[in-house]
Amino acid sequence: MKKLLNTLYVTVEGAGLRKDGENLVAEVEGEERARVPLHMLASVVVFGGIYLSPALMQACAAGGIAIVLLDRICRFQARVEGPQSGNVLLRRA
Repeated sequence: MKKLLNTLYVTVEGAGLRKDGENLVAEVEGEERARVPLHMLASVVVFGGIYLSPALMQACAAGGIAIVLLDRICRFQARVEGPQSGNVLLRRA
């Protein structure tokens, strides 16, 4: 796991990400490897088979933190973002 700028990259196969209070906790084989405050993150990028708890996904969506899912060979699978606010016409301009 590596944090670059405000993006957390999780590359360890079989890791689990969960929410604990206002923190993102990364666990591998039941052992806590990293703890990052959610307000410090702009996005989370996960590679391969990594578990994301529903509570963490909800907190990220509410906090404007994007979650990007890539497969084992780094092909894009999905991007999860929270609701956008503001005027659509202004964003398009």
